[in-house]
Amino acid sequence: MFESANPKQPFLINNRVPIFPRDLRILLKLYQPLLGGLGSSLYLTLNEDYRETAMISDAQGLYSLQEQLDCSLQDLFAAIHKLEGVGLLQTRVLDNEIMGQVLVFSLNVVPSSSEFFATALLASLLKEKVGEAAFHDLSHSFARESQQDENQLNGLQTAQDVSASFMEVFHLPSQEAISPSEDVQQAAQENQVKRPTKAQINQAEHIDWEFMKQQFEIYQIAPSEIDQHQADIAGLMRTYGLSEQEFVDETLSCLHGSYQLNMPLIKQTIAENIHSVDTKARLKSENQDVSDQVKQKFNSREQQILTMAKEKAPAQFLYQLKTAKHDYVDASEYKVLDNLYNKQNVQTELLNILAYACLQESSTVSYRLANTILHDWLQHGVKTGAQALEYLANRAKKKAQRQPRSRYGANKRVEKGTDWSKKQAAVNQDISSKDLKDFFKNLEDKNGMK
Repeated sequence: MFESANPKQPFLINNRVPIFPRDLRILLKLYQPLLGGLGSSLYLTLNEDYRETAMISDAQGLYSLQEQLDCSLQDLFAAIHKLEGVGLLQTRVLDNEIMGQVLVFSLNVVPSSSEFFATALLASLLKEKVGEAAFHDLSHSFARESQQDENQLNGLQTAQDVSASFMEVFHLPSQEAISPSEDVQQAAQENQVKRPTKAQINQAEHIDWEFMKQQFEIYQIAPSEIDQHQADIAGLMRTYGLSEQEFVDETLSCLHGSYQLNMPLIKQTIAENIHSVDTKARLKSENQDVSDQVKQKFNSREQQILTMAKEKAPAQFLYQLKTAKHDYVDASEYKVLDNLYNKQNVQTELLNILAYACLQESSTVSYRLANTILHDWLQHGVKTGAQALEYLANRAKKKAQRQPRSRYGANKRVEKGTDWSKKQAAVNQDISSKDLKDFFKNLEDKNGMK
């Protein structure tokens, strides 16, 4: 993921994609709730701004996009990242001796509505954004349109094909039909233009699906089952840091002679069994050099936590934190991580520090506590693990600097009493008996004691 604070950052647009009315409707009705208005506008703007004759020297600064879209640079990059995430945009960095780093944007074709709804992550996020009722309305609407595109006649698949072939209609010399001339071959090469690829969600992962299919075929699980549940499988592997073989091993107990993958049971089983005796061997402590900037900001303990947060999958990170406290991870805690990671799209490093923050406040990671902390972070601009650790450290310092307050109010005034044991009575030796008699007489007169 690339981001820059320089509005003059040069960029080029690599291609243009065809956008038909139905593509535009899919973009606005299905993708826009995920991208926001700025994201869909950026996609259309990049497509319109493409120039086939543009060279690297023609690269413009990002400020030109800001002017067209009337947005800040931060909002622009947020829109770019959303387009990248759903697969509508691919960004590359090209190093040029003269202009330095140049961003190259490649647009992908808007997929069909059936392909959108077949992508579980996209469909789930759309449902969360627009609500269950609106989601079902959109699904039914696009499904009805797709069905209207083709007349579903009874028995059409078994009907005999009587269409004329090319050679039945047109006539060519036999030599030309068998081996095209050099002119024809050259024309074919000149017109081989790479078509724009369709958008696919960018999961930034490399899973050997063929290897996994081969492993499951041993247990009579059809490859189509893997294709059907790819999104769920990928999400579980990311959350728990599992390799292809480890995922297969963890799911064996869920097969029970069935020829289908029971994903709810697999999720529950992995959440309960992960990091058991059979899987603890996978955990190896790794050390990574920490940058000088991190060393200046954080102490050794915080540096260690941040390094672990960058290296470990969320389930592994939580397991090591709780093991260090001589505690165990409950299955409900894994479900919290799974929800935040795969449904709320919280990045791995930030999610790990979030789990660490939860354990500073409580003995378990609960969804309510994690959500409260995460909302607080986002409201204060915390988006990375390092920012989250720094935010936690600053809050701890402010809390320590506060003066302790009384339960019934601060800064109460305390009256000091007189220690009469340290006081001695003053005796006047110069008073005569006549003066003493006059004193008592005056006292009686004033108080009516006669």
